[in-house]
Amino acid sequence: MKSHAAHPILAALLLTVLAATACASESDGQKDTVTLAEKDSVGTVTEETTEETTVHYTDALKTQDFGGVDFRIYTTNALVGMTLPTTINYASETTGEVVNDTLFARDLWISENYNVNMEYTVDTLSPRNLTTAILASDAAYDLIIHDLAEWTRNLADSNCIYPLNKIDTIRLDQPYWMPELNEQLKIGGNLIYSSSAISPRFYGSVYVILYNRDLAANLDLGDMYALVSDGGWTIDRMMEYSRMAYADLNGDGKYDDNDRVGMFYEVLTPESMVMGAGYHYVVNDNGQLKVMLEDEKLVTLMQRMAEFFGEDCCTWDNNDPKYDVMKVLNAGNFLFYNPCTFNLADLRDLSCDYGILPMPKESEAQKLYYGYSQPWASANPMIPITAVGDHLSMVGTLTDAMAAYGYDYLRPAVYENVIQLKGTRDERSAEIIDLMFENVTYELTSILEFGKLDTKLSEYFTKDHGRTQLASLYASLKSSVEKEVQKTVEKYAGLDDILD
Repeated sequence: MKSHAAHPILAALLLTVLAATACASESDGQKDTVTLAEKDSVGTVTEETTEETTVHYTDALKTQDFGGVDFRIYTTNALVGMTLPTTINYASETTGEVVNDTLFARDLWISENYNVNMEYTVDTLSPRNLTTAILASDAAYDLIIHDLAEWTRNLADSNCIYPLNKIDTIRLDQPYWMPELNEQLKIGGNLIYSSSAISPRFYGSVYVILYNRDLAANLDLGDMYALVSDGGWTIDRMMEYSRMAYADLNGDGKYDDNDRVGMFYEVLTPESMVMGAGYHYVVNDNGQLKVMLEDEKLVTLMQRMAEFFGEDCCTWDNNDPKYDVMKVLNAGNFLFYNPCTFNLADLRDLSCDYGILPMPKESEAQKLYYGYSQPWASANPMIPITAVGDHLSMVGTLTDAMAAYGYDYLRPAVYENVIQLKGTRDERSAEIIDLMFENVTYELTSILEFGKLDTKLSEYFTKDHGRTQLASLYASLKSSVEKEVQKTVEKYAGLDDILD
């Protein structure tokens, strides 16, 4: 097996990746201390400078020789037709784009440290076809890296993949597997849906508030970053500022793409705001699932939000041919926009200066900011049940190593080169990005659907706008939803018997 130094391409790539790591903001346990603005005893904001030490989890991994075997991975490199740094999982060559080149370097590193041949198949099948192949004992793939919402759900429903916590060589307690977040996804004692740094897509899956700095300054809104640091970035504040920003610019009395928008929202914006406020539609309590849509505080918040999205100051980014969203964005005629982080790479050339904020809190009493990872963008590692014995152990080892490498190198590459874009390359925006990813969460309803619940809640926010009382909406669904929830728990709890 060759060493790093023996491979000139790998050595050069590692230097590039290490440079990106050094420049990027560090978080998630890679700092000895966290550098954030703190208040002193009289309430003024002071900056604390601390010395940072970078920990690379790959340094602790042991090299192994698997005899040059093919490590066969089925994956995707596009999302809704887009190929961006945070939609790819595989790089066939170097391009000079740091996320792509980090993926290329990862595969060289895996190949050399474990003596395997990395072999990729990129989106040639449907979830149904792959499910059929696995059930027919077709062992064509060792690892599948694909989205949680469609691929993982489909494969899991047919018992085609292992719970990751049943594979001894995957070290789920390590920070690069995000153990606290994965506890939210463990159902019936089994971790089918997981979160990790194995793919840059996790870091492209989190919703943010992109704000127009130029317009914020014109409206005299003050320092938005300080508002976040001081804990004052709330849903009420976002609504207030959105209403202030709305303007009928041409004075024709009609609302269209010639006017100024307070907030653009998209189909998952309501969900991202509910999660940002610290709620869930379905709560995971030690593997048991509880529907929360009779919780008075949650229902009140959702009703307020639905009514807000129906106001003139808000516009749904729903690809309406009569309304040109990019025209408004490029003209800088907006204050807030709620994209997913993978979209940021496609927004480099906006004419206005812009910054990035986390999802707002419900109120200043809320201690933390929460980020929502949407399951169609995030990628999940899945090991098919056709891998058995020593081969399963090897696949687990290699999967674990890919996750460790991703945490060490893909994560900072995305932070620095995708999320911190034009207008946001400063120390304070890096702190905001740290905040976004410190407390990421999922919503199981959007992954598992639970009958019609996910669809009906989406329509409630984007079409109904609160005209229907949420209590009556849920009452019509309650019986079927609760049956689906219980069925899901029993199904995943029963995997132990099937796999044994």
